[in-house]
Amino acid sequence: MTSDAVYLFTYGTLMHGFSNPFAERLHTLSTFTGKGSFPGTLYKIDWYPGAVYEAENQYRIYGEVYKITVPEILFPELDEYEDVFEDVKKSLYLRKIIPVLMDDGSVLNCYTYLYNQDVRNLEIIRSGDFRQINL
Repeated sequence: MTSDAVYLFTYGTLMHGFSNPFAERLHTLSTFTGKGSFPGTLYKIDWYPGAVYEAENQYRIYGEVYKITVPEILFPELDEYEDVFEDVKKSLYLRKIIPVLMDDGSVLNCYTYLYNQDVRNLEIIRSGDFRQINL
């Protein structure tokens, strides 16, 4: 894999098996690379999850990695879906690059949408796998 490739880690409604126009768009404009995980806490926000990256956390968040073929087209669309705004404080999520441990043992630096609001009083998804509560 080339070092200049752009990858996206998804852990919620953008994964395979979820039916929405943004997931369909992602799957059309990217290549599925594999499954992976990163350390952190996964919360149930509503009908969708929110992840907080915590490098030292013993719990992991599980999802899928996609190689993005046209980031200049896809990321603005996904940013809109994820309520990413210029005003960081108002953004529901922030798109950040984090290290993702792939199932094959390799590590890829991937963009992911990390939850950017107060997590107090939110239900923690202990398994780290949103599919286990939603599909």
